[in-house]
Amino acid sequence: MDPFSHEQPILLILPAELRVEAVLPRLLAEPELRHVALPPLWCLDKTGIDLVDALPAVRSVTLETLEEVLGTLIRLCDEQELNTIVRRAWAEVDERVRQHYLQTSIGQTFAMIFKLAPRSLEQAPPPEFRRDRIHENGFQVEYRLARADGDRDFRAPEEEGSITIYPFDPANEEARTEAGLGAGSGAVLEIFPYESGRARHLEIWEAIATRHGARVTDSRASA
Repeated sequence: MDPFSHEQPILLILPAELRVEAVLPRLLAEPELRHVALPPLWCLDKTGIDLVDALPAVRSVTLETLEEVLGTLIRLCDEQELNTIVRRAWAEVDERVRQHYLQTSIGQTFAMIFKLAPRSLEQAPPPEFRRDRIHENGFQVEYRLARADGDRDFRAPEEEGSITIYPFDPANEEARTEAGLGAGSGAVLEIFPYESGRARHLEIWEAIATRHGARVTDSRASA
């Protein structure tokens, strides 16, 4: 059993003409998904994205309000907002973190100490740092399938999974590249089940995706 399989998502790929905010509520309403837990309106407060203020008439995130909430979130999570988040995070992280992303050598570190090179804080955040900010600010929905018969591992229930979209990059450029999907603008959602239920989740999501004009691929197959 692969101990890291839960970090290798199943990818649900929407065609460009399908808006993820319109499709996701219908996907989550499919009968195979017995239970669904949606995030709160304040799920991205830490980024400065204030959905509570943007949607004063919405009291909570439900399947009925999800299209409006997610559509608003994607609209708010634009390039300018991401630039602000990246600059703020770059200034806030520890010096060792910046050096890690910059892949600073010992010689470069001494050069910065003796002011012979720009300090890490003065250097532009590399693309990897930007991508990590995108992926740490996902919109994650947790769900459970119907329980299977037999013993259950409560630490890693085989019926449990999550599905995540990244509002700052709905097309999920990194996943497209790693899975060899090619360029595209359709949203790519990541589904994370536990290893014990992976085959079952994959089969169910393949069926659900087909009914909604989407497709599913296992990123592990392309790893």
